[in-house]
Amino acid sequence: MKNTVKSFLTDTVLMLLGSSLCAVAINGFLRHHEFLSGGIAGTSLIIYYRWPAIPFPILYLLLNVPVLFLGYFIVGKKFIIYSLWAVLIHATMFQFLTPFFDIPDKLLSALVAGVLNGAGVALILRTNGTCSGTEIISIILNKFYSVNIGTANLLMNAALMFVACFFLSLDKVLYSFVFVTMHSLVMNAVFKGLAKRKAVMVISKRWKEILDELSLVRRIGVTLLSAKGGYTGSEEPILYSIVKNHQVSVIRSVVMRTDPAAFIAIMETTDIINDTVGNQPPWKMQMYSDKIRNY
Repeated sequence: MKNTVKSFLTDTVLMLLGSSLCAVAINGFLRHHEFLSGGIAGTSLIIYYRWPAIPFPILYLLLNVPVLFLGYFIVGKKFIIYSLWAVLIHATMFQFLTPFFDIPDKLLSALVAGVLNGAGVALILRTNGTCSGTEIISIILNKFYSVNIGTANLLMNAALMFVACFFLSLDKVLYSFVFVTMHSLVMNAVFKGLAKRKAVMVISKRWKEILDELSLVRRIGVTLLSAKGGYTGSEEPILYSIVKNHQVSVIRSVVMRTDPAAFIAIMETTDIINDTVGNQPPWKMQMYSDKIRNY
């Protein structure tokens, strides 16, 4: 129960921070020039520009409801409940956080908005839900048709930009494309930066001392890999560990203090799937668990 409350509060803080950045990006930069964002928010903006009497936050909320309802039965209850909470926070920020930045340079506005929105969405994606119905549609397509989530998002945003050509001038659509591109670049950079992991391999004759300090004192998980020297023919294990960035210096310090002649290899990693050191967002880990149970 305590962990559940802590997880909910942590997710809520991330959702508030992320939604605030998105609200500043869209209300402060995009709406001023009548640019679009991607996904459900972009669709809401098209309708809002045509019929401004309908508040943008209300449009955003209403368009997400049917997608959330569908996802509740297909994706998973926990994910959709958290996503509903994220959407409500997102819509609230759109309603009450409405800064205005009088920046005449349209390209600069699109770039700055892309940076803010990308960072905001990346924070939200580190929670148990998502603020975008587009993400839910992508997950549904991935579940039934094995379409890559990133590819599905790209195709839906491309379709949105095509439809926008019939309602907005071409220059506004192109600036919107600049925004979406910058948004994707920053979102990936921030998302991976928050979840970065490194793989560390250590070869040392004093491996037992290093193992004991890392696992018993530093509480860092280590795996022993069987290895044989190609030149010496001696058999000694390799210490292998996947760690967060700040733990790399700890391992380096322990190894060099114990055995200055040790060999250390530090490598970048991409996707790590594990419930303790994994770098997948909680909602994606839940998807993997569901697939394993169904299998």
